[in-house]
Amino acid sequence: MSLEKLLGPNPGKKPIANRIDRRFFSLIIFLMLKSILRSAFLILTPALLLNAAFSQFIVSRDNGGIELPEGFQALVVADNVGKTRQIAIRDNGDIYAALMNPIDLGYIVAMRDTDADGIMDVIKYFGELDSQCKSLRLHEDYLYVGSTTQIVRFPLDKRKLLPTGPYETVVSGFPTPLNHRSKNITFDDAGYLYVSAGSPGDSCQEVDRTKGSPGKDPCDELERYAGVWMFPANTLGQKQMEDGFHYATGIRNNVAFQWDPVKKALYGVQNGRDNLMQNWGELYDERESAELPSEEFQLIKPGSNFGWPYTYYDHEQGSRIINPEYGGDKIKRPEPGLYDDPILTFPGHWAPVGLQFYNATQFPEKYRGGSFVAFHGSWNRAPLPQQGYNVVFVPFKGQLPSGNFESFAEGFKGAETLLTPNSASYRPTGLAVGPDGSLYLAEDQVGRIWKIMYTGGRGVFSNALKQSEPSTSASNTTSAASSSQWDIDPQGQALYNQYCLACHQIDGSGVPNMQPSLIDSKRLSSHDNDFLIRLALQGSQWIENRQYNNLMASFAFLSDKEIAQALNYTKARFANSEPTITAQDVDRLRNRYAGTN
Repeated sequence: MSLEKLLGPNPGKKPIANRIDRRFFSLIIFLMLKSILRSAFLILTPALLLNAAFSQFIVSRDNGGIELPEGFQALVVADNVGKTRQIAIRDNGDIYAALMNPIDLGYIVAMRDTDADGIMDVIKYFGELDSQCKSLRLHEDYLYVGSTTQIVRFPLDKRKLLPTGPYETVVSGFPTPLNHRSKNITFDDAGYLYVSAGSPGDSCQEVDRTKGSPGKDPCDELERYAGVWMFPANTLGQKQMEDGFHYATGIRNNVAFQWDPVKKALYGVQNGRDNLMQNWGELYDERESAELPSEEFQLIKPGSNFGWPYTYYDHEQGSRIINPEYGGDKIKRPEPGLYDDPILTFPGHWAPVGLQFYNATQFPEKYRGGSFVAFHGSWNRAPLPQQGYNVVFVPFKGQLPSGNFESFAEGFKGAETLLTPNSASYRPTGLAVGPDGSLYLAEDQVGRIWKIMYTGGRGVFSNALKQSEPSTSASNTTSAASSSQWDIDPQGQALYNQYCLACHQIDGSGVPNMQPSLIDSKRLSSHDNDFLIRLALQGSQWIENRQYNNLMASFAFLSDKEIAQALNYTKARFANSEPTITAQDVDRLRNRYAGTN
């Protein structure tokens, strides 16, 4: 659909009645005077009221396990509610959260504080949707929810916590990729809905996440993925391709995604590509593969093209670089002006999933108009220590950042050095601003939600950005996996570190829903070596009758001896199983399984 056709009269605006019944005139005047008097009281005594409100809260001495700047304190308002992603807060303080996995067939949790102590004491689940839910927003009198394939909305009543009726379908027809499935949503102030649809793969290769596989040119995924689509918010029964305006493209996956009504602009923070060293080890080392590419803070305009999959942004060189799948050598740059550049960059694989502009007044002046970004932490920095797992603040002037980012909330990792995402205490996700100007923060490791308030008291650390952890390699770090009675082959370990560790992690624990755990695997401990060899030669997304989000690529490019060494290491190291696979075994099966599906 063209932008001219989509734009027209503002959608969903109801005409205002021209006359008011005389019988209600006196009542209206009374209510207006009452409202004016109440507003005057609020203006005269904001500090008194704020302090009175905070005095009701029992703020944990450790701020619920996180570290905040001086003057800030946090209250845990909900805990163990499910794997929470995006959150939204009503004017009355009700909280709605999108869940990655359903509880009692509900993908959404609704929460209410009934005794004014700040703690959500009513918790209800609803939303039998067709698929995983990671995104939701409040708009007018509806709760809009983004699942894998569609955008729906639930009608709300201001007096009731749960929806007053079944959901209505606003947009459907989105494809169902295994990777980057969430449809992230936001609204402008003119009545339009924006949907961010991530790419289904890593870099649009002919064979996804596979060593040496070239990129498709042109990339056919750009037609329906890796971009932003725009729709009238109040029109039902729309389809992605038939009714949406293709607003922007070349965006690998924007989960952190928000329209700022003050700046009148759309923003996103992109999750960059993976596997630079694993697939292009002749060009990239461990450090480069962990730190690159940049996580891009993007100002998204109609017609924006941020260059995925043909390029990535390198914050160390300060330039766009052509991806190796398209002939890049980590130096070649695209034609100037061909693609949009980010307005700010972050180190690679911090995994941004939450974005919130702060337009309230509770926080000090320096925070007003700026943005908070929540970093979930990735799995693809391995074998180096994991990073992200924090919330940063970005100052703004107008539509652009006025300085570099600084740390705002830390302590989520639970350890000084974090080697696997599974070991993190918390993983930050959704952000929202409450009616009193507090910042709410969710996480999806245990399902905790914090309310962060400025009280003027002493905090835990200053706003100075903390230094990154030392770049300790996996080969020099002790694994959390059980020790083995079998001798560990150093060459097998080296092969695992280069090709397997980023997905399965240093301790073999994998990443939930993404890559399977190797620890005590029945397949590894069995004597079915043929199955393991076939898996290494062929690759698969199905392991032990379960489908995982990330593809295990074929490793047929390795020699027979190398495949045997890598498999024997995994058997001995993670399943304490005798390493009995030989190069001859691999050779026997290679012609049968290599390159097949």
